[in-house]
Amino acid sequence: MQQILRALTIRGQPYSVVFVISAALAAVYGWLVYLTTFVHPGLMGPNYRGVGTDWMVFYGAVESFRSGHFSIAANGDAFTRFLNQQFAPWLSAPLPYRPWVYPPSYLFLLLPFGLLPFLTAYGAFQLLTAAALFAAIAWRADNNEPHARTIALLVLLCPAASINAVDGQNAFLSAALLVGGIRLLEERPLLAGAVLGLATFKPQFAVLVPVALLAAGQWRALVAFVLSAVALAAASALVIGIDAWTMWFHASTTALVSPNPKWVEYGRLWGNSVWTCAVAVGASLKLADGLQLAALAVAAAFTAIAFRRQAGCRLAVLLTATLLAAPHWSPYDAVLLSLAAMVWAFRGPIVSASMWPWILVLALWLVPLMSPPILIPAGRMVPLLIVTFLAVMIRFDPALQPILTSLLGRRV
Repeated sequence: MQQILRALTIRGQPYSVVFVISAALAAVYGWLVYLTTFVHPGLMGPNYRGVGTDWMVFYGAVESFRSGHFSIAANGDAFTRFLNQQFAPWLSAPLPYRPWVYPPSYLFLLLPFGLLPFLTAYGAFQLLTAAALFAAIAWRADNNEPHARTIALLVLLCPAASINAVDGQNAFLSAALLVGGIRLLEERPLLAGAVLGLATFKPQFAVLVPVALLAAGQWRALVAFVLSAVALAAASALVIGIDAWTMWFHASTTALVSPNPKWVEYGRLWGNSVWTCAVAVGASLKLADGLQLAALAVAAAFTAIAFRRQAGCRLAVLLTATLLAAPHWSPYDAVLLSLAAMVWAFRGPIVSASMWPWILVLALWLVPLMSPPILIPAGRMVPLLIVTFLAVMIRFDPALQPILTSLLGRRV
């Protein structure tokens, strides 16, 4: 703990201690919510109805497949009834609408956990994916990354991490694959592409990966990415069946044309995307769709610039831009934001004499506590916060100074 405090605080800057204490209190609150949910859901903070309610969806999909009734997952109402019957002893109240929205490739990755009892599988998945994220950040850390282990530890303590744990979600896995793939890119591009291809289990979080690889001129990694994604899809089709993919494609295309009102009401509106924030401030659904597409374009542009110029902030840019581009993400996915903030901060800006980097990093750390924006007005500013963070990273990265100077006609 002393090492973390020394890394985060600066002698002669008392406000740095204030920001560190504020961040620590937010993390403690998040983990107290997690612990109290085991004994009394809703005693502190949101009422999650029980620990691992999203893991119930994952585990329930595996159970329905193993019992030969996976088709039930195609019907959100029927699947919700199945979950409430299956996990009634673990719930303090019935789950609302809980559809299965993931591609079969994710179900394929989950199949080994179906061999374990529910609570054991939940714990094993969280521990293994947390360990994978820690390893992706801290493995082979050298003098160029003296704070890698500190960053890894901080990310696993952040408020988003506690929400990921209480929900039983997969943000640790998404972050581990993105970080691991980018860190391997220079030395082992084929392995990097293969790792990044696995991130397609959550398609909206892999959409910027080809942009990054193309901009970086990493053609071998791009080919490996495509082959890895195809191999994962083929393996899932072979084991689970092609019908599962047909069901998923039908549901996905239908959602684009005429979204299920229940999914919008119980799912998308409770997220943190640009679309959700736009709807929360009164935008029409058509305008919100347009703003989300614009956000995707902006995210792709920031990613392309960072990777084309081999910017030191490129990993942080990809993690942040991924959330800007995603049409749906939740508070636990802000693990990517917290990680991006830590990676950027420990590269230097956080030790400057100015207060603003501390404010920016603390705001990113607190994003999960400003959720959902449909209920908390401050959360509706998160897309602007993300764009600001992306602009700041690009603005102050040394590798991008020449291009910025040429564009602005002066030193920036």
